[in-house]
Amino acid sequence: MSTKLTLLEVLNQNTNTYLSGQALADQLGLSRNAVWKAIKKLQEQGFTIESKSGIGYRLLKQTDIVTKDYLQEHIKFPCKYHVFDVVDSTNLVARTIDDCTVPHIIVANEQTKGRGRLGRSFYSPANTGLYMTIVFRPDFSLDKSMLITTFAAIAVCRAIEQITGLHPKIKWVNDIYLNDKKLCGIGTEAQTSFETGNIDKILIGIGVNCFAAPMPEELLDVATFIENPLKEFTRSDLAATIVNEFFSILEEADTKKLIREYKSRSFILGHQIMIYNTITGSSPDKDTKGIRARAIDIDQNGGLVVEYLEGRRMREMETITSGEVSIRKWDA
Repeated sequence: MSTKLTLLEVLNQNTNTYLSGQALADQLGLSRNAVWKAIKKLQEQGFTIESKSGIGYRLLKQTDIVTKDYLQEHIKFPCKYHVFDVVDSTNLVARTIDDCTVPHIIVANEQTKGRGRLGRSFYSPANTGLYMTIVFRPDFSLDKSMLITTFAAIAVCRAIEQITGLHPKIKWVNDIYLNDKKLCGIGTEAQTSFETGNIDKILIGIGVNCFAAPMPEELLDVATFIENPLKEFTRSDLAATIVNEFFSILEEADTKKLIREYKSRSFILGHQIMIYNTITGSSPDKDTKGIRARAIDIDQNGGLVVEYLEGRRMREMETITSGEVSIRKWDA
């Protein structure tokens, strides 16, 4: 954990007390100058830290930070933890980890190059979102690996319900929605061995918009945050609960039951959608035309069963997989 985050954690635990620069330096094994520089950087990031000459520093308002200690205490499964203030992308960090015999959890307070599915950027401002990657080596078949994104979406929905009391929905295959706006994106990667053909590790990147933050204009009508939660929560609570739910789901043997749960949480089943094939350049981001269809079902492999409502394949049924396909809910 960085000097800033370590210092912030100490101040966060002592909001009623002024801590001298020397006391902080002794506790953290730093010089007083290093403490002063870290305090200045935290203040520049927007943390309200009061400084009194000859007395010390005090964080005026307890803040929400994710710490290794909290994760270790509340995650029920053996894991290794990496917590950062700022990274380019938690998935990029995860790619550098070779030994995944024990799962690794990477969490960042801010991402500068967060990416979603199909290479789209994921807006990741400081102090307001949960940006994490779970990376592990699977000990199950390729068939089950194909459902990892499905399982992760269920885990995120369960966790948000437990922690906030709200009831988000899933837009196939990997987006979590709340009140018809995107709340969370999930990106899954698999790295395979050329020698054995087996999957060496799976990366699950999860980005949740937790608290209100200024958004780019293009996101104002499509993205949201956890607004008006029924319970107070922290990002640490949410991170730990997502990990616990995800690995609990992996231990479940009843895939059919999990698919039923996924369908019950669907944002699109029974609705008309637009299907975009990004291989041919069709994309909602480019305002290019897709094909109108109706979302009929989710099959046991997590594929989306659709009925085409226009074009040369009108009235035909097809099961589509995530691949290079993107969909949008379509309201006539």
